[in-house]
Amino acid sequence: MSAAAHSSPSEPSSYRYLIIAVSFMTLAGASGASSAFSVFYPELLDVFGWSHASGALVYSVNMLVVAISSPLLGWLLDRFGPRWLFTAAAIVIGLAFGACSRVSNLGQYALAYGVLSALGQTALLSTTVVVAKWFVRAQQGRAIGVADVGTGFGMVALTPGTAWLITQFGWQTAFVVLGAVIMLVLAPLNLLHRPAPAEPATSSPSISLSLLLRRYDLWMLCAAHLFMSITMTMVNVHLIEFLVGTGVLQLFAAAALLSAVSLVSLPGRMFFGWLVDRLHPNGAFSLAMSCTMLGFGVLLLLAYFETRWLLYAFVVIYGFAQGAGGISIAAKTVALFHGPYVGTIFMVVNPSGNLGAAIGAWLGGRLFDLSGSYTLTFTTAIVSGLLAIGCMWLGGSNRRSLAAPKMPEPPVIGIP
Repeated sequence: MSAAAHSSPSEPSSYRYLIIAVSFMTLAGASGASSAFSVFYPELLDVFGWSHASGALVYSVNMLVVAISSPLLGWLLDRFGPRWLFTAAAIVIGLAFGACSRVSNLGQYALAYGVLSALGQTALLSTTVVVAKWFVRAQQGRAIGVADVGTGFGMVALTPGTAWLITQFGWQTAFVVLGAVIMLVLAPLNLLHRPAPAEPATSSPSISLSLLLRRYDLWMLCAAHLFMSITMTMVNVHLIEFLVGTGVLQLFAAAALLSAVSLVSLPGRMFFGWLVDRLHPNGAFSLAMSCTMLGFGVLLLLAYFETRWLLYAFVVIYGFAQGAGGISIAAKTVALFHGPYVGTIFMVVNPSGNLGAAIGAWLGGRLFDLSGSYTLTFTTAIVSGLLAIGCMWLGGSNRRSLAAPKMPEPPVIGIP
């Protein structure tokens, strides 16, 4: 057994920081695979002549596959650990993007990106649970926040990089290069994982998974994740197409703006990770979603005022809170359900977000096809954001209720 596994909560260990670094890069690759869709989206609509709803449907398929496969991959994470699961996932994404470069119709694209890539993405996105296991609860939000900066970093680096590859070499070459980078970087990095500290024996009665699945706060957390993802995806998937289609920006400039949003999110993710530990998940989530909805309101103003300062305002307001809702969801999941089933529980919460993303991506395109503009799309996203905040608070206190099943503290390593 590794030294880390024998460490007491007060014993310092540098290995936990290596886990944060590996998770940082893992989330960067996973976010790059996900955000790349919005860069390829306008290009493939032009090449194949798909409608907005049809093109976005591939992303919806991707998210549905993520949702369906999440419980199984959560079980695999609990059973076999992250080392081989995350390594295999990186290879799968690389192969999937290689297949995307050869597609000639919507069905092939749905199979390659919607199904194959989704399986790899599902596994890699659970890395925040692995990070949390190495830190005491009072520091878990901060640790998750630091690792989650990788999500923003991946979008900063890979979104404009993908747009540049498309403009210089074409969409097919861009798929091959992006897939190769993700596979060759993440596969060897994740071989550095080793088992997290094992939980000690306890005389407390064990908590059954079926009992956890009947808890009201779990399903309110899932509902909050669902509406949050509808809100985010309705805009994220269609933002570049909105900017390019309305003539506001060209493809590379639009991708650069999305990259700037992610750049602003880097300190924002660290701030919200800190805020989760101070204000607790519900309050941090509400603040993050409020910034998100305000940013969407700024986008709506672009239809009436053709001025660049609105774009700058959107980058700052929306960018600062980008991804922060997910940090709150992950922190609250671990706080409420830490223990032997945390990986499985996370893979119950995670599919609700994937389902929301599937709905949001398709609905955003469908509303555009019906109305001829993105005004209705952005307005609907704001309404969904309000529902997300309501569900987060309806789930109850950030602290475990006295009526909820008491679960033992995990033997994780504390920050000295």
